[in-house]
Amino acid sequence: MLKDIKLGFKLLRYGYKLKLNVIMFVFFAVIGIASDIMSKGTSIIGGVYFMMCGMFTFQLIMSMDVSELIQSTSLKKKLQIYIPVMSSTVINLVVFTFLVIERVILIQNSVADKKQLIFTLFTLDVELLTVYLYTSICYKYYVLGFIVFMVLFMGVFTVFSGAAFVPVSNAVFKLGLPVVALLGYIAIFAGGALEILIGELLYKKPLSEFAFRGFFRDAK
Repeated sequence: MLKDIKLGFKLLRYGYKLKLNVIMFVFFAVIGIASDIMSKGTSIIGGVYFMMCGMFTFQLIMSMDVSELIQSTSLKKKLQIYIPVMSSTVINLVVFTFLVIERVILIQNSVADKKQLIFTLFTLDVELLTVYLYTSICYKYYVLGFIVFMVLFMGVFTVFSGAAFVPVSNAVFKLGLPVVALLGYIAIFAGGALEILIGELLYKKPLSEFAFRGFFRDAK
């Protein structure tokens, strides 16, 4: 497993439009960190931007699977399923750990409302699963993946900010930060497992030309 993760990060340099993806990676990371710090952890927007870093890692590795050279190697299945999942999961673990540490510091210094800080972290736990589900589908069925992502993402956001906000936030607050943080790590590993499972089920399906339209166009 460790070898596959190291291989995944080594192969990032060969991903499609590496410079553009690196720029976007840094952009979303900076915007995510800045937004989360400015909102003092009371908004999920910064966390959502920050979590997109894992998606760019996944996409860069997946883009190599379009290559006819990769299609003919024994690495084909690993590069389409296991390596991108494990590599992006490492990024997600780092990002989520940062968000947890940030909230510990904010709570200890009484910078923001403790209940709100715990609740936004819990919301990110749920949205992490949504992101994993999206990336497991979109590279084979781009439109379906996008629809599922928007329905689930907006659904969670609407429910958690609507009438259910008070009872859900009170219940989450009673769990405490350690439990909510643990649920986040569970969500990451469960999401990775779900991504691998769906990847296995969809493995024989062709990659979506719409998801990799730039790659397919440049290859012609």
